[in-house]
Amino acid sequence: MSVTGGRRGGLLLAAVAAVGILVLVLALKGQDPDPPPAPDDTGSLDATRDPGSASPDGSPGSSTPGKAAEEKDPPLGPSTPITLTVPKIGVDSEVITVGTADDGTLEVPQPGPDLDKAAWFDKSPTPGQPGPSIIEGHVSTEEGASVFLDLGRLRPGDKVTVDREDGTRATFTVYALRTFDKDRFPTKLVYGGDLSTPTLRLITCSNFDPNVGHHTGNLVVFSKLTAVHDG
Repeated sequence: MSVTGGRRGGLLLAAVAAVGILVLVLALKGQDPDPPPAPDDTGSLDATRDPGSASPDGSPGSSTPGKAAEEKDPPLGPSTPITLTVPKIGVDSEVITVGTADDGTLEVPQPGPDLDKAAWFDKSPTPGQPGPSIIEGHVSTEEGASVFLDLGRLRPGDKVTVDREDGTRATFTVYALRTFDKDRFPTKLVYGGDLSTPTLRLITCSNFDPNVGHHTGNLVVFSKLTAVHDG
């Protein structure tokens, strides 16, 4: 992959325009009989803040804003993600690559060997590049619990690690969680925003409604690059 960060940002915004509000449908064929409760929104959406400085309601705490941003590693070049690890919730998944379907919606892992794997959206930056990288995963399927079942348990300060094809390991620190109604999903906020800071969004379904038999929301975990290690 030879796309530069700047051009990648342009491609990302173009993809957002093409995909539109349906990009985060993440439709499931079934539902685990005991779905997780809807997570609470927590943390500040300001990626320059120290994740430890955000109170549960997102208001400022006592830490100095911007400290973590000053200490972070520089952005990385492009390299496809191969594994995703989230120690807090026991996730250690191979990462597959998805694009957009013929109808313009975001592809999701399909039934088969890749169903319960995390999936990187190939119109977003690779993890560690400037801009928001997007990795999605099912919360559950007709087979039961899936890779992102416990995503809502994450809190600001928790770590997410991505191993990349070039041998580098990028570590991200969670700074916020938000749930959004699918019919009012803020595409530009999640897929756009600051295109200069290396960030990672983890996305799954949320708010299962037994009356309609499917999820009515999406959970987005916002994290930023805080460490880089060679393989």
